[in-house]
Amino acid sequence: MQRYQILVILASLSLVASFSALPRTKCRIGSRSSTEISSHISDSDSVNRRQFISNTVMTGFLSQIIAGQAQSALAEDDLTSQLFNDDGSLKEGIMNGMTTDKELENTLSVIFPSASEESQAIVSIDGKGTGSEAGIKVTYTVPDKWTAAPDYRDTMLTDRDKACDRITFYQVPGTFKDSNSLEKATTIGVAKALGFSSVAAGVLPKSLPGADTVTGRKVSKAASLKEEETEKRKYYEFDMAVAPDTCGTSAENLGLGFCPYDTIVLLSATIIDAKMMVCAVTCTKDEWKRSNAELKIVRNSFFVEKTI
Repeated sequence: MQRYQILVILASLSLVASFSALPRTKCRIGSRSSTEISSHISDSDSVNRRQFISNTVMTGFLSQIIAGQAQSALAEDDLTSQLFNDDGSLKEGIMNGMTTDKELENTLSVIFPSASEESQAIVSIDGKGTGSEAGIKVTYTVPDKWTAAPDYRDTMLTDRDKACDRITFYQVPGTFKDSNSLEKATTIGVAKALGFSSVAAGVLPKSLPGADTVTGRKVSKAASLKEEETEKRKYYEFDMAVAPDTCGTSAENLGLGFCPYDTIVLLSATIIDAKMMVCAVTCTKDEWKRSNAELKIVRNSFFVEKTI
């Protein structure tokens, strides 16, 4: 029981810290493989909405832990060892939403052209092909327990509720010689850096350009899946939360003084062959509450490489 209480306390502290309000001062992205990026939240309403997300995430995570309280002491020890290091800190994979059994995933891919004169972004929604047979290969994974796109229903839940709204990949028009535009995302804005305006209407949430950037980071992955590969490619990840224009009459809006977030978009962007490739995993607040760990796994699995 004592281990269980420690597990709950540490999980709570870690989750609250991961979604706490970031400082409003500008930060420079460091050279390490994973570096936090400053948030663009400029008013008290945004901070209140962020607290709403924090509470939602913590509630969902703790409910899963509490549901397993009746398991044997052996099972509890095993869960503790999976979640925490010997010093009590949350393991890196857990914080990044990367804990998963590869056998329980479906790996999917989409091919994009390596050269294009299009003035609008080339888009793939829920794994649909772009018409290209060679160029840039986008690979990603989805949980095996989810039904096929576009439903994405969690078969492990009694009501088979939806876990995700849509998974979108797009190629920003133009040529990008380096990652400078992504490096400056915190100063020029994520919407501009990731070319939201080039994406056809209806693909991304309408209010996404004005959404709050809850957190961001930079990670490095192999440039290809070849065993001898030593080159690394940088990926820039952003968690964005969208609030509706009007609050409506929902009970949860009464007395709050702001509109709580109703949509979450997990983004990842990288440069390959002078092309910017972007992944956007979109979900509602209810889907986020139920499936935030799996949604992060999908976004984190985003991988690009040249086709052979």
